[in-house]
Amino acid sequence: MKLKYFSESAYNDLFDCVDKNVDYYSDIDNSWIEKRFDKREYSKESRIDVTLPQLSISNSEYMNAVNIHTAFKDRITPKQASNPYLWSYLSHCIYWEYTCQRWSSTRMSVDSIKEHYFCKSETGNRIGFLRNSISRLWWMAELSYQDDKSNRYELTELLFSHSDLCQSVIERNFSMNKEVIVGILSAIKAINDDLDLKNVGIDKNGEYEWRNLCKYINRYGAVTLLDVLDRDDIREISYKYILEQRKIGE
Repeated sequence: MKLKYFSESAYNDLFDCVDKNVDYYSDIDNSWIEKRFDKREYSKESRIDVTLPQLSISNSEYMNAVNIHTAFKDRITPKQASNPYLWSYLSHCIYWEYTCQRWSSTRMSVDSIKEHYFCKSETGNRIGFLRNSISRLWWMAELSYQDDKSNRYELTELLFSHSDLCQSVIERNFSMNKEVIVGILSAIKAINDDLDLKNVGIDKNGEYEWRNLCKYINRYGAVTLLDVLDRDDIREISYKYILEQRKIGE
């Protein structure tokens, strides 16, 4: 099927009226969208031909991410994946039920709706794509996918293994830098796979090790341009940091 996306006017219409439509976002029925636009065209058809997978909250988010990324792989470019009209259409139409079940409470806040049904963040940067219910699945898989591995989604699985790890990684200035993401996750996996080392997790102070690591990499980026470092550089920096912090805490 040809992938559809919201027209700019339809997207803006829905976005600007979230406060008036807030109650609809807690209802599993999304027929109100058709009624709102009546006979007006509110979507456009792209040239992207894709078979969309089923998403379910009964699946792990990791599996949902793999399914979405596999379906879109080699069919969508990063530029096309940066189109908020596409992901908002999928959240409101094709994957309304999944989005509603995954994110809706009895009554969602306006800000929450703008994050999960659109691609809006308070900071106004690209992190909005990591919060939308559908684009987050694609982007988090894309940023952790490795072509040169037999298990190409092994870091994606790690990323989704703990909600705090996921949040610690994506809530940073480097969140859209694949080399940094892969480097950090590779270091964590290397430590986890070493039988002589404790898995990366909570330290002796009761804090998550990956939180301090991500804060450190964020600070590192303030004095060194992260874009000039590759994933191996970031992996080495991250690996050493975690082990050094463990020695300090002993």
